[in-house]
Amino acid sequence: MKLAVFHDEINKEDPARAIQLAVDWGVTDLEVRNLPGGRFPRSNDGELEAFYARVQGAGLQISALSPGLFKCAIDDPSIADNLANGVPRVCEWAQRWGTHRISEFGFLRVEGQDVPSEVIDRLGEVVDKFQEGGCSVTLENVAGCWGATGREAAKMIRQVGTDRLSLCWDPGNSARAGASDPFPEEYAEIKDLVTHVHAKSYFPETGAWGLVGDGMVDWEGQMAALEADGFDGYVVVETHLKERPEGGVAVPDGYSDLEANTYHNFMYLKRYLEG
Repeated sequence: MKLAVFHDEINKEDPARAIQLAVDWGVTDLEVRNLPGGRFPRSNDGELEAFYARVQGAGLQISALSPGLFKCAIDDPSIADNLANGVPRVCEWAQRWGTHRISEFGFLRVEGQDVPSEVIDRLGEVVDKFQEGGCSVTLENVAGCWGATGREAAKMIRQVGTDRLSLCWDPGNSARAGASDPFPEEYAEIKDLVTHVHAKSYFPETGAWGLVGDGMVDWEGQMAALEADGFDGYVVVETHLKERPEGGVAVPDGYSDLEANTYHNFMYLKRYLEG
């Protein structure tokens, strides 16, 4: 099991500061989503080149990429262009950056409906296109998209084919989508599909994100289960909590609230991995 952090969950506006803080904390791998010029890979080539030069210069690696090309309605006209041009661009930069791991979404859901067959067919097209470019895809469960909970995402993955698609398991997202038992019950049903994990927590009673170690998700239990199940992928800190909780978080001076919360989450999980 390996630990990574979304760089834009350290600092959204300043990638250089995010990278430097990652080094200071002992982070070895960064997950990439948003840069100042736009969500990867929508930035221009110069920004992408400069960002990765900083990553390399800091001795860090890229764990995976989150382009979010298909976090859109199933009839969105952008889908054709993203299949033809967006996916190849993602895979080109993934190869330059030394990774093949991509997390994607199952299109925006329509409430009150079962997952349409068109969504499964389209998702299969997406997976095939990424595979053509040398990338492997995980479907991330997230509220608002088809595959909101782990159970729903797992059902979609099995329809597309488990030899083609796996699960980016986010128990915090599952809690936000209405799951009452992300761990241990839901995880037990979907664990055979999990190849990537995003770490955050959630308070359903307030609708707020929480620190790892607080909220609905039992991260100590989840980490122990991943270890017991022989999980050898990445657990990635994806804080989402922008305001420091009441009482604060013990961090070095000069940190923004998001930096402080992400520092807490990373150190919490790092201490677990180090025993």
